[in-house]
Amino acid sequence: MKNTMLIFATLISIGTISSQTIEVKEGSDKFSSGIQNSLSTVILENSKDDIESEWKSLLKNFKNEKVKIDKGELFADNVIIKEWGNNTVDIYTTFEEDKKAKAVKMHVCFDLGGAYLKSTEQRDKYNYAAKMIRDFAVKMTKIPLESKVKDAEKLLDKYQDDQKDLEKDNKNLKSDIVSYKGKIVNEEKEIATKEEELKKKNIEISTQQKIIDVSIDAVSEQAKSSKKIHEKLLGQKQDLEKNIKDSKEDVKNYNGKIKKAEEEIKKNETDQVTKKAAIESQKKVVEAAKKQVESVK
Repeated sequence: MKNTMLIFATLISIGTISSQTIEVKEGSDKFSSGIQNSLSTVILENSKDDIESEWKSLLKNFKNEKVKIDKGELFADNVIIKEWGNNTVDIYTTFEEDKKAKAVKMHVCFDLGGAYLKSTEQRDKYNYAAKMIRDFAVKMTKIPLESKVKDAEKLLDKYQDDQKDLEKDNKNLKSDIVSYKGKIVNEEKEIATKEEELKKKNIEISTQQKIIDVSIDAVSEQAKSSKKIHEKLLGQKQDLEKNIKDSKEDVKNYNGKIKKAEEEIKKNETDQVTKKAAIESQKKVVEAAKKQVESVK
């Protein structure tokens, strides 16, 4: 039941994100430098902190004087984008997080040196910036989804390993039952043999007792010898009785082990049915997670 609920919850979690085509839109947003022309996108399933940190790292890959965060705005100073030439660019970025929707809006403006990047005025540069932002947004949306795929696959592997363990346990339990039944057969044969020996031993004891009885008036040495033989026979009888008792106890124990193994097999087979259902459900979770990653474009 626990596994079923976990799978159901995972399916719900994966299903909350519909097919997502990442878009970059041009507009106007507020920055520390004022309301400027900007490029905006929405990143899903990721946190503001992680997105902010990764964007900062990306901007640091360009030649720059500094990249810092101040009052919720990430500012990259005097950045050189070699595809744009040697003129430096200031890049301002703000982030708006909707934790309930698991969405982060990202707004970026490029100060080209008094003029801000616009699609109508710097088409080539705008296309480059839009692609850079879009590629970043796709990457940051896919990262947590790819993590879900790995988690789902890891859980599937665990279920499959559990299933193999159950099958191995089932095989071992059945093998144990065969072994116990074989031991019971051997013990019962041993009991039959010992009981037959006990009957003969009782006859020997009875015969020896008669010898003792008739040797009372005989010489002392003959009487002692007869009693010694009688005592030896009694000892052998006790050994046989103990062996029979031990063998019967072993048979009882083996029957108990067989009963326990049969109960464990029954539970094992029920667990296997449940585990197989969990595996099939988890396969769907993995497939859904992979499709979710593929849907982000």
